Amino acid sequence: MYFVIFLLIGLVLCYLIPFGPIVAGGIIFALVVDQYRQTIHMRGDIRDIKNHLGLMNKGEAQEYELDKEYTQVDRLDAEEMDMINRRIEAELEKGSKNNKP
Repeated sequence: MYFVIFLLIGLVLCYLIPFGPIVAGGIIFALVVDQYRQTIHMRGDIRDIKNHLGLMNKGEAQEYELDKEYTQVDRLDAEEMDMINRRIEAELEKGSKNNKP
């Protein structure tokens, strides 16, 4: 329904206004971007629900946890970041000691 309404508005704009095709193109671009944003949010919600219900396989669950940790890193304060960095450095040092011949 919305598509038909926007199509009619776009045709009227293209016919009556000299720069109508540019305006119509901008409106179409905005609609596509908005639809993409909504799809991304819905995909994230579906992943949250699948994780909550335990419907993910092992690979999907690991990817979900990594994505969740990655998005939470942006919200950490400096002390938490320092603690995480120290833990990562300690793990890397253990790994390098184990790999030495």
